[in-house]
Amino acid sequence: MDVAKVAGGGRWRSSQGLEGAKVAGGRRREVAAMLEAAGGRRDGGADQGKAVQKIWSQLTVLDRSEVAPPPGSVPESSLPFTIFDIVLLYAEQPVQRLFFYPFPHSPAHFLDSLLPTLKSALSLTLRDFYPLSGKIRLHPGSHDKYELHYVEGDSVTFTVVEHDGDFDDLSGRPGCEYARLLHLIPQLADPDDGRRPVTAVQVTLFPNRGVAVAVSVHHSACDGSSSTRFISSWASRTAAGSGEAALAPAPALPFFDRTMIPNPSDLYSRFCSNFAVDAKSTESIMMNVAPTGSILGNFTINADQLQRLKEMVSSKSNFSFHCSTIAVTYAYAWVCLVRLRGYPEEKHLYLAFPGDCRHRLQPPLSAEYFGNCIACYFVEAKAGDLAGEDGFTMAARLVGETIERLKHDPLEGMDNWPEKYREMWMQHPFSVAGSPSFKVYDVDFGWGRPVKVDVPSIARIGAMSVSESRYADGGVEIGLALPKQELDEFEAQFSLGLTL
Repeated sequence: MDVAKVAGGGRWRSSQGLEGAKVAGGRRREVAAMLEAAGGRRDGGADQGKAVQKIWSQLTVLDRSEVAPPPGSVPESSLPFTIFDIVLLYAEQPVQRLFFYPFPHSPAHFLDSLLPTLKSALSLTLRDFYPLSGKIRLHPGSHDKYELHYVEGDSVTFTVVEHDGDFDDLSGRPGCEYARLLHLIPQLADPDDGRRPVTAVQVTLFPNRGVAVAVSVHHSACDGSSSTRFISSWASRTAAGSGEAALAPAPALPFFDRTMIPNPSDLYSRFCSNFAVDAKSTESIMMNVAPTGSILGNFTINADQLQRLKEMVSSKSNFSFHCSTIAVTYAYAWVCLVRLRGYPEEKHLYLAFPGDCRHRLQPPLSAEYFGNCIACYFVEAKAGDLAGEDGFTMAARLVGETIERLKHDPLEGMDNWPEKYREMWMQHPFSVAGSPSFKVYDVDFGWGRPVKVDVPSIARIGAMSVSESRYADGGVEIGLALPKQELDEFEAQFSLGLTL
């Protein structure tokens, strides 16, 4: 078993003499840099220095290793980027998902009984999802043809950490300080010989209390549908290997054929050149939004509340679209945020949300298609209209009509996408990540349902995460990263509208 050796730390011993090391030095500087990226300062004074020291004094790295597909199970392979992938190449921050589970056992029990199963299950899952073991590279001889390249020996970094902090506090509601979650999340390794890793995994143990499983995936490798299928497959294999029955069956095997993805008017090259020019601006946007002291909060709209919101829209509108759960959820959260922020009435605001194109392309793609197959759709409204009495109804209509229109033509206006995307992202839209269809609360490693699932990466871009409700009640759950005062005000606004 590989044990991390980090200079300057103390040691932990299991009953079998396994040694870990207190995280120090470079890792502590790494977190200081992440805190700075979240809106703070690397030299942010005594308070921030003490906070960093406190966080890292609670951590011990028990195991760090590389997990690869079984030897000889996957030939050297390359998956070319499509128009949907290249858009996300310059999204410097990976998509991060963090699952919290009750686990009333000792680290020694985990290391001896479960870690080998987790690793072997991950290895087999990477055989099926081999591009996540690979790396992004330019195709040899090309200046803009990127691909996911796998060669024997490519692997995923797998880290196991022990945490002396309060599991219930970190996994509880309404939320937790974003900075306190950073040390639970794996960072992607640096590029090696021009090839950029796309996946990293970290498991954090809270002795006799719980376990957190975090997966970071570079968004250009795949979208949320594909990455959650990967995580669900790994979890199902782990549960089966431990002799436990998982909550949901393992997803079907991924589908890799990319020949059916369109590329009209050489859209790929235009996206590539546009986003390469804007790379520094894009990185600046991604790295400077999360304010110091942000809280990653979670809010739920149950099935009865969703129905009342839909009835509210129906009673005030003559519309020709399906008033869906997605339409009222996006609209309600957007309007709550606009109202508490008090924008100038004439300011134009934008909502950006993803649409899965798999089943809407002609011919349609399999749901198991691996990669990115999402388009980004935008709605626009004046702040005064959104904050007004009928703001929610108007926002739901805008979202619903956009969804309805794109059901019939998901690639509408595709020829103008490079310019449209560039223009919209410079406006800092309120954006959405995730979907209730991902069923993240069914991800079961044999330990039951997670008590909470966070998407910490939303803090980097000021986005909202959306999933099914943790309570399995037909509701939805949203996540937001906001300063504490603003989060408290949002919670009050959010709760008030659901109780009227």
